Amino acid sequence: MIDAKVNGVSFKSLGLGLIRHDIPVLPPTKDYTIEIAGRDGELDFGVTYGPRTIELECVVMANDTTIDYHNKVAGIARVFNAKRGDQAFTFSDLPGKRYMARYSGTLPIEKILFDGRVTIPLKMVNPWPESDERVTELTITHSPEVTSITSKGDVQAEPIIVLTNTGSNLIRSFRITNEYTI
Repeated sequence: MIDAKVNGVSFKSLGLGLIRHDIPVLPPTKDYTIEIAGRDGELDFGVTYGPRTIELECVVMANDTTIDYHNKVAGIARVFNAKRGDQAFTFSDLPGKRYMARYSGTLPIEKILFDGRVTIPLKMVNPWPESDERVTELTITHSPEVTSITSKGDVQAEPIIVLTNTGSNLIRSFRITNEYTI
């Protein structure tokens, strides 16, 4: 079985054994095209990625068919409650990556004697996992400084730049000018 954690809590401590995870290589695409009457084909306005769905096939492991089994099921329902929002999922066979996802779907459990089988559907609204890998995205040059922007993943993305005043003086105005055409 694969060792997995949700927000740092191991699946084993929840009474879950992860048999396999289905993580698509890429999320589904959304194509932006338009057909024009009298013209062959389509005009292509680009593509974006949609949310990625993940399925975790698990076995519920209990010590008895009644109290312990129902306690495990209740614990699973508490941890995977969609109202908790995005949670961090890590897998032992995918080191250095965190998948931020929330429960999305239905959670039927097929009971087999002491145990049960369940497939947990997850949805990643931001379809890219976080990782320890760093990619240089953009270099900002301001005489005499040069600052390289690195991302937390392996796909190019627009950076989010946060400016923080660490001095004691109040900054009354500030302007950023984009020197490059986007």
